[in-house]
Amino acid sequence: MSNLARDWPGERISLGELMVALGARGYGVLIVLFSLPNLLPIYIPGLSPIFGVPLLIICAQLAQGMATPRLPQFLTRRSMKRSDLQMIALRALPWLQRVERFVRPRPSFLTSRRAERVIGAYGVWLAAIVIVPFPFTNGPPSLACLIMAIGLMEEDSRTIAAGAAFGVVATCIGLSIIGSVFWALTAGFGWMFGLL
Repeated sequence: MSNLARDWPGERISLGELMVALGARGYGVLIVLFSLPNLLPIYIPGLSPIFGVPLLIICAQLAQGMATPRLPQFLTRRSMKRSDLQMIALRALPWLQRVERFVRPRPSFLTSRRAERVIGAYGVWLAAIVIVPFPFTNGPPSLACLIMAIGLMEEDSRTIAAGAAFGVVATCIGLSIIGSVFWALTAGFGWMFGLL
C-alpha cells in the first residue's frame, strides 16, 4: 500500500479508488486495509469511525456469506490525503511484518466457508468497538481483525485462532475503557447536578 500511496497521481484518494486499485483480492485484503489505520501508535480524533464503519460493513458481508464485498457510495466517496495514506502504510508495516513471519497454510475447520461466516460475525463485534471514538479502544480490536484476516487469506488455522484469542483481550480492554469513561461521565454529571 505504501507503493500505491507513493505513486498515486492525485493529492487525495477515495476509498472507492483505493478498492479499485487493490483489485478483487477478497475480504481479507479489505479487512487488513481498514484495520491498518487504527494501528497507528498515536490517537487521531475521528480516524476510528472513518475506517471502523467500512470494517464493520465488510465483516457483516462476510458473516452473511456474500460472494464479494462492496461498500455504499457514501463511503466509497470518502477520501484522504495521499500523504496520510503513505504515513499509515509506513507506520503499520512493522505490524504486518511481525504477523506474517509466523503465517503458513494450516487448513482446518477454521478455514472453512462456515467458519468464515462466524469470523465475520466476530469481526462485526470487534469493529463496533473500533468505532467508539475513545483513545486505545480502536487499536487492539483492529489488530485482532487484521490477524484473523491474514489467517483467512493464508488458510492458517493457528493465525485465525491467535487473532480470535487476541480479540477476547481486545474486547476486555475496550469494554473496560468504555465502562470507565461512562462511569466518569455519570459521576461527573451527578456531581454537577448535585451542586445545582
